[in-house]
Amino acid sequence: MAESPETPTKLNLNSVEARDLDEFDPRLKAVGYELRPEEMRPSVWQFDPDERMNRHYHEEQEELYHVLSGRFVLELGESGEEEMELEAGDVTVVAPETVRQLRCVEPGEVFVVGAPPVKDDGVVLEHAGGGE
Repeated sequence: MAESPETPTKLNLNSVEARDLDEFDPRLKAVGYELRPEEMRPSVWQFDPDERMNRHYHEEQEELYHVLSGRFVLELGESGEEEMELEAGDVTVVAPETVRQLRCVEPGEVFVVGAPPVKDDGVVLEHAGGGE
């Protein structure tokens, strides 16, 4: 007889406190820390207008972006030469080697899932505040 799967853990995003991180403007809701999944790294980022993530790519981890609220521009390529507009309900997946930077147009939240759950896999090309 097959072993039954573990009962899933439930979490309401409203119960997760957003944290400020020194190197990022957006605030982080550490969903992955709370749920402890084994095959992915989920998080929710909260943005104010003009806030952005660091320009980066990953060595192994692809990322799924799901816009929960607000409007964003996903800048793709070394210098952000390609842009994708994202609004509430939009979902996209970015390959590990693709350089990306998410910029907030209207305040909102983005649910980001990285897989596999490789720690410190990101390579930062430019910090959100400018410079390297």
